[in-house]
Amino acid sequence: MSRMWDGSGFFKMMAANEKAVGDLYRELAKNAKFGGKFFENMAKDEDKHHDIYVALLHKYENSKGLEIEISEEQEQYLNLLIQNNMLRDPDLLIEKAKKLTIKDDVFDIAERAERDSVLFVEELIELYPELQPDEFKVVLKEEKAHLRMVMERRMDSQLTNLKL
Repeated sequence: MSRMWDGSGFFKMMAANEKAVGDLYRELAKNAKFGGKFFENMAKDEDKHHDIYVALLHKYENSKGLEIEISEEQEQYLNLLIQNNMLRDPDLLIEKAKKLTIKDDVFDIAERAERDSVLFVEELIELYPELQPDEFKVVLKEEKAHLRMVMERRMDSQLTNLKL
């Protein structure tokens, strides 16, 4: 059975997540041990993604443009993504990040955030193919590049630790 679902909550979560990841990366950039410029540059991309989601939310939220017909199972899945994403408490995450001293732990958090971002953008593209498809594709490409870069840095860090 299908039902109407208002995706504005999903867009709000996406905007909040991008802001949280940007803030997290700025916090990590303060510690040069973890790759200051690397995280600064990634934070700038996250800010750009945030602005895209906020603009789309403002453009479509009041016009019912984010209401779509989905199955009950899909609605349950999407609601779980919104409720259980790792960035739902960004202040707690940033406080945790401030206390990290091991590079692998830093890259683990970044990797999980980027994996979630890729998953969420793919969901948006599937749910809203008519909304800004080129911008979503650019965001998806950048999120995948972030994930790749974080995973490469994590692997390099792990290899360096093995050599010690």
